[in-house]
Amino acid sequence: MKKYRITLLSMLVISSVFCISLLFSFKFPIIASTVEDDIELATEAKITEEASEEAIVSLFSYSTDDDEPYDDNYIAADYETEEPASSAGIMAFQTIENEPVAAKEDTEAADNLDGGNETDSTDVTDNTDDTSLAEDTASTESGINSPEYKKYVDSQEEQCKAAFNYLEELEAAKEAAKSKYFNIGISIAKEYVNIRKKATTESESLGKLYRNSACTIIEELDGWYYVESGGVTGYVKAEYIKTGIPDEELIQKYGTKKVRVAVDGLNVRKEPSTESKKLTVIYMNEKYPVIETIDGWYKIKVEDENIEGYVKAEHTELAVTFKEAISKKEEERLAELKAEERAKKETAVKYRDDVNYTSDDLKLLACLVHAEAGTQGYEGKLAVANVVINRLKSSKYPNTIREVIYQSGQFSVARSGSLQKQLDNYSNYKSTSQKMSIKAAKDALEGANNIGNRLYFQSYKAAVKKGYHKKPNSVKIEDHLFW
Repeated sequence: MKKYRITLLSMLVISSVFCISLLFSFKFPIIASTVEDDIELATEAKITEEASEEAIVSLFSYSTDDDEPYDDNYIAADYETEEPASSAGIMAFQTIENEPVAAKEDTEAADNLDGGNETDSTDVTDNTDDTSLAEDTASTESGINSPEYKKYVDSQEEQCKAAFNYLEELEAAKEAAKSKYFNIGISIAKEYVNIRKKATTESESLGKLYRNSACTIIEELDGWYYVESGGVTGYVKAEYIKTGIPDEELIQKYGTKKVRVAVDGLNVRKEPSTESKKLTVIYMNEKYPVIETIDGWYKIKVEDENIEGYVKAEHTELAVTFKEAISKKEEERLAELKAEERAKKETAVKYRDDVNYTSDDLKLLACLVHAEAGTQGYEGKLAVANVVINRLKSSKYPNTIREVIYQSGQFSVARSGSLQKQLDNYSNYKSTSQKMSIKAAKDALEGANNIGNRLYFQSYKAAVKKGYHKKPNSVKIEDHLFW
């Protein structure tokens, strides 16, 4: 649209020049008239002259557009003509294209002023008009085809192109001046804000944006932001997101700077100098956190080797990352990993005082372990054995192994006959799993413990159905949950 306006303005200027030239070069026919007619003609000429001046003034008047940039070299391109001037310019342009018709109309107007007198003077006037028309037409065609005219048109085109290029460069400069992080928002929620499927608090939560985590704002909608963060895209309440943070503050307060090695091998030095001692070498595409920046050097931390040193900035690429949202699935998996890590720590084998036991106690305990956890590994078997030992040491339960195992309503295998089957086959225990059951029972009796003071266990699926996994001290070991 801007290019069209610039081109139109150039055409209007050209049109106005030819209109003015024609106005001063036009030869009026000689007509026999009276004094009254002369006065009337003079009045008409004055009116025509005033109208022409108004048209010229209107043609060259323009209004500024506050939204357009100003530059002295491109005034023609940066301003638009007012509507009346545009109309006059179009009319003038049409007049140049249809010059013979316009000349004929001017001649007919002169005939009407004569009052219709049929004299020899009229014939003379008509001949003069034909001559004037031919001369004017030839003059106009000669002007259009002249080198000066073509040079002028070329000059106008060059100015239009220059103005258009200038506006494009200015627009590009505006884009470049935008903040790199202009659409980044930071969560200011007390703990986290939900990212929801729809812009309503009743909608499903797709993930959580924790405090000081960042999101990319895609759209704003009635007090909500449509955002993207990590692997989550959805809606968050705008009141929990801080925006418009200056780049420097955003990077320093919420970002993490890392460098990526951009060469095959890069020396890490003790001081920011190529003469300094080399501490280690890092390699292409490896990433390391930045501690500080000093005169073309980055101080980085090589965590695997517990080294802090300097690398030349020119051989690296700097990247800023922010904390991101955690999806619902990621959060569930994270909870599982935390539970596993806790269980690993809590189920590490610790030793306590051993228990006085007989060979019959060992046989009964080993058979119970194999009946309950025969398909599991050593850790699962040891955990089952320790439930019996913990009950033996607790004041809530009997004080012998046999009484603990056969206590009413406790171990289902004791009621079902499965335990007795194992006891009958004990002398034939030769498989790896059977031998492992005997070892786990013996280790538990001698003080090896991997479940602390927990007293209960159940198959994991059955325990989850009953909600036992929500107990604060619950821990999963292989196929059983202990609490």
